Amino acid sequence: MSSTSHKQYHDKNYPAKRFVEVHFCDDSFPLINESMEFPLEQIHKAIDSGVVKGNTLIDFSIGASANHLIAACNGFKDIYVVEVNEVNINEFEKWRQSKEDAVNFSYGAKVLHKLEGGREAWHVKEDKARQAIKGVIKWDISNDDQVPVDLPQADCIISIYVLNAISKDKDAYQSNLKKLTSRLKIGGSLLLFSPINMTFYEVDDHKFFILTFDEDFLKQAVIKAGFVIEHVNVLPSKKNCELVDYDALIHLRCRKERNI
Repeated sequence: MSSTSHKQYHDKNYPAKRFVEVHFCDDSFPLINESMEFPLEQIHKAIDSGVVKGNTLIDFSIGASANHLIAACNGFKDIYVVEVNEVNINEFEKWRQSKEDAVNFSYGAKVLHKLEGGREAWHVKEDKARQAIKGVIKWDISNDDQVPVDLPQADCIISIYVLNAISKDKDAYQSNLKKLTSRLKIGGSLLLFSPINMTFYEVDDHKFFILTFDEDFLKQAVIKAGFVIEHVNVLPSKKNCELVDYDALIHLRCRKERNI
């Protein structure tokens, strides 16, 4: 199957719940320590050390996942979640409202509980994250240049994997990165996560498009967007998995130097 025939993240029938359940919920996914635990640990370290701080956070990440927000709420009292399609928003809102059919993120909350040395009960951490979320905002940045009026300027932006899923080519990635980070204050932090040399991800026997690029491209894209890179962490994939095919995951912690 060629990448042009892969399904798209924008599809109105995107399998929002299944995607998160398969790739981000528990250790039934063989790479959960990479896909979910790696970003959660890096966010925890950045906030717990005081390197990243502020009042307002924008999250723009793949799928209706809340794991990393459970870590982020320790440093930010106002969190705004940005999504590109309604199906992910609807699924995320189920978790936010504690509905019975919501995705279960207790595995991630328990991972963070261990990272913190048991400071707070894991279920308390989930409730704290729910309370910190001040808005869930639809913004398809790949198709809409207009910034939503209810999306404030932020002290930090977290983006996990989603720019790869919505950008049709490298020029689009650069443009989408620039649009997203226009909402970041000068001096603010970008916590960016991306797969390296990935060509697809799979949900229930359907392959989905992902933009393929290497580490050098990502670093240059961030610099062109007006950032200085303060920290790089590359996690090589330790095993093969039929559901994804990346070589490594990379985390960049960047400081916004100027508007572009």
